[in-house]
Amino acid sequence: MNLMPLVNLIEAEGFGTKGEDLFVDMLPSEAARAILLRNPLSGTPIDHEMPGRYKGDFQLIVRTPAGNYAAGETMIERLMETLFIEDRQVENLFFSYCRPRTLPAVFPLSDGNLLEFSTMFDCCFTVGK
Repeated sequence: MNLMPLVNLIEAEGFGTKGEDLFVDMLPSEAARAILLRNPLSGTPIDHEMPGRYKGDFQLIVRTPAGNYAAGETMIERLMETLFIEDRQVENLFFSYCRPRTLPAVFPLSDGNLLEFSTMFDCCFTVGK
């Protein structure tokens, strides 16, 4: 799935800046505060019975220093609201839905005293020109 339209939406809403604290598929280790959208390693499934329509998922991760737990929790909750999409076009993606599958899980990173808040999103979409 091309996550760039969603990254552009996040940037337009003022949550971050691409390449500084907003990333796709790769999060630099030196980024102490960051947002990441990540595709699954298996890719987006193709349903040959419904050409052009896709059901897939992606992961949303918010990284914050360990002392800022509340800030990380607030950020991922706001992003979950922003990325909750129903019957809406975002650039060339036409979403039937894009919604969180889970509440955020929190993982401590051993290096750098950082926390990562993570949730999975399910989506159903078609791609336009």
